[in-house]
Amino acid sequence: MRITSAFITLSLKLVGGILLISSLIDYLFLLIPPQLQDKNWQINITNNLVDRGIVPLIAIVLLLIGWWISDSNSNEKSATKIRLPVFIISSILGLIFLILVPLHLTNISSVSADLMNQIAQRIGQQEAQIQGFVAQLEAISRNPERLKLEIDQRNQVIEAGGVIQGQKLDPQQLQLITSQRDELQQILDLSQKPEQLNAKLQEVQTKLQSELKALEDKEKRKAQTLALKQSLRTSISSLMLAIAYTFIGWLGLQMVMKKNP
Repeated sequence: MRITSAFITLSLKLVGGILLISSLIDYLFLLIPPQLQDKNWQINITNNLVDRGIVPLIAIVLLLIGWWISDSNSNEKSATKIRLPVFIISSILGLIFLILVPLHLTNISSVSADLMNQIAQRIGQQEAQIQGFVAQLEAISRNPERLKLEIDQRNQVIEAGGVIQGQKLDPQQLQLITSQRDELQQILDLSQKPEQLNAKLQEVQTKLQSELKALEDKEKRKAQTLALKQSLRTSISSLMLAIAYTFIGWLGLQMVMKKNP
């Protein structure tokens, strides 16, 4: 069987047309149901549109190649009934991807600011918990019997291999209980030495606050890095797609208009 240029042309046009129509339908279903007030929804939609943006571009290129082969092997005047809508679609997609660039950057900035506020609120709550914990330690230090009870409870858990009411703790939890036991033991030893006890409590508070500060910095850096990656990746890809679609669309429209003045 000899593969002719007509067969290749038909295949390119068929595959290109199917890809273009299916991708546009896919875009339509992505937007249903619309949640225009939700920034996260807008970000997800933008990411999905950009990630799928290469498919209709490939479809249009396949159609262009098919039309080029057809024009090269035919002396007849090319029909524009199908080509004109394709170039219009390409121009519209170029405009959409261009608009998505500032929109996505704005949404990422807004969501990132909200995330930073959430981190600050969570850190504030944990700071209050630290102060409450230190105050609790200070109160317990005035009650040696309660201190001994707290230490005994933790010793029982440690001696049982980290088993509480039939459930085994993970190594991190067991290590935390061991550290608490050691801290309580030191406080018990210092309960008769007020100055050293106050210094110890201050040391515990400073240590916990330092760990909390390190955690806050880590979470903020992680959030900033994620926001930067998302904004750059999607925005640059969207801009590149906008350039490609606009280039094909406008040049195609100009050629069609010249052929059909």
